[in-house]
Amino acid sequence: RQSIVPGWVRGASNLFAMLVTAVAVGLALFLVAWLAPVVAPLGLGLFLAAIAAPLFTWLERRGRSAGLALALTIGVVVLVGGGFVVLTIASAHTLAESMIGYAEALNARYDDVVPATDPTGAATTLRDVIPPEALVGALQSAVDIALQIGSSLAFAIVIAALLLLDGPRLSRLVAGGMGSANPVFREAPALARAAVTYLVVRIRINLLTALGLLALMLVVGVDYAPLWAVGAFFLSFVPYLGLILALVPPTILAFAESGPVAALAIVAGGTVLNVIAENVLEPTLTGRALRLTTWLVFAMFFFWAWLIGPVGMLLAMPITVLIVLVLDHNERTRWVAALLSRRGHEQDGGAAAP
Repeated sequence: RQSIVPGWVRGASNLFAMLVTAVAVGLALFLVAWLAPVVAPLGLGLFLAAIAAPLFTWLERRGRSAGLALALTIGVVVLVGGGFVVLTIASAHTLAESMIGYAEALNARYDDVVPATDPTGAATTLRDVIPPEALVGALQSAVDIALQIGSSLAFAIVIAALLLLDGPRLSRLVAGGMGSANPVFREAPALARAAVTYLVVRIRINLLTALGLLALMLVVGVDYAPLWAVGAFFLSFVPYLGLILALVPPTILAFAESGPVAALAIVAGGTVLNVIAENVLEPTLTGRALRLTTWLVFAMFFFWAWLIGPVGMLLAMPITVLIVLVLDHNERTRWVAALLSRRGHEQDGGAAAP
């Protein structure tokens, strides 16, 4: 009986397995992109549940009963998440209504700078490279993204609450040995602990970064500062790149409202916060926890944003961290995890040291 698989493929079992895996991954990604309106809120709900899980554990350790700890955790998720939804949607709608005023202010700023203080023509060149229309377009894109994420977040809060409500039952099943014969289920608790450890570290870093940026924006007098601080908190899950993107809207607003000095203050202050967060706080708080390589951070951010839309920007790092942890828990793929994370190189280097 003749096989449709070429002989040179059948002769190399590893190559055949790689081809089958590549096709399966391609089909899975196609389905994820097709189901993005459903997958995005589900993924965001899982992310919120993972963020809230340490609170549940902390409450239990403080002597609260499991039922009370669960109720308090779900209450915090609903209240805080609902506050984020209201803040995001309300601020985005107000900003959209004020867009014409900001466009006029940006044009006025260019008109003020160019003839009076630009003998070299640098500002004229800047206007040609970055016209006011481009800045207004960036603000409008930020509004659209905020509205889309706010809508997805509303559904994600419900999903996270339901997942937390069902969490104790799933924990009892796993503790009772469910799926112990399956390597995926067997490694699930260890994967969950490692992922939560990484998320807790990033939450601390992101919170300090967002609070610092909020204080800077309030001093400069940027409109909708709480909205941009919330955006900075979530985008900072993407190291280096996330905070840079979060600085774009407040920088444009600072330029429109107060001029180039205020815009430069936002850029300079945000850059300092970014450097401190990723080069001082992250190594200090992370320790031996997972640290992803910079190129992977950039690639996965754009890939997931392209695949499932704006929510993908928030889920890029949690998804990537989970993939790397799965690779790290398999002996055959551990070398791939070592290539994708700095922890693997540091451990190897430490082992080789005398």
